[in-house]
Amino acid sequence: MNDTVVTYQGQQVSVPKEVADFLEQDRRRAQAQYKRDQRHLSRRDFETVLSSYGDVERVTENIALKNLQLEKLREAVTGLGERDRRLISLRYDEELSMEEIGRRLGVSRTAISKRLKTLNRKLNRAVA
Repeated sequence: MNDTVVTYQGQQVSVPKEVADFLEQDRRRAQAQYKRDQRHLSRRDFETVLSSYGDVERVTENIALKNLQLEKLREAVTGLGERDRRLISLRYDEELSMEEIGRRLGVSRTAISKRLKTLNRKLNRAVA
């Protein structure tokens, strides 16, 4: 008997030579088909790639715009006076309420609200 040892599901088994030859041909056929599939995109796959490219491009543009806006915002905040930077820090870094900020600075909640509104407009103009 002409048996050949092949690996099947991670184990070595002994099979007749004809079966081993058939398995080897089948493996080669599957490998060749896989290579052909890798070289050629179907029309639908190609269209999917092209349509998703536009989405990626838009996402990239949006990220770039956001980064630019953040940089402009940083520059605008850096250009503010110490008092205004402190007010922004208390509100957004320390996340204090307007009442808490007013108590710390010894001014009314309304005064803090007006200052923050003015700063908000100023910073929005700098970023726009």
